[in-house]
Amino acid sequence: MKYITREDLIDVIQERMLDDSIQLDGATVDRIEKKAIAFVVSYISGRYKTGEIFNEESPMRHPILTQVISMIVTYRIVRRNAARKVPEDYKLVYDEAISILKNIQSGSQKLDTLPEVPERDDSGNPVNIMWGNTTNKDYFI
Repeated sequence: MKYITREDLIDVIQERMLDDSIQLDGATVDRIEKKAIAFVVSYISGRYKTGEIFNEESPMRHPILTQVISMIVTYRIVRRNAARKVPEDYKLVYDEAISILKNIQSGSQKLDTLPEVPERDDSGNPVNIMWGNTTNKDYFI
């Protein structure tokens, strides 16, 4: 695993249950983690420099991100191995992870020590469009 460790997963799910759920080779778990990281990046890329955070050589581990990614990976591993339906406990863990990501995306929850995307460039101009509307209610050019 690139960003999280087995201990991070044990923080989310009991070790015995983890061993029962993960009857997978390391490459499969790595692929699940990679997809979970891509999912997290899709939420936080507007606020944080994800290229620096999830750098291949030296990723910048943050307790909240390790928790969120561990929650998502745990849910996806259990879902992958569940015969019919994922237990409600794991669904709640996944929903909590999504809620945390939405809070980070909206700015109500900050990831201190991680590099943020600047709001203005060196000349003081806004970097990102804050809002906009292209609706043309009168249907004319």
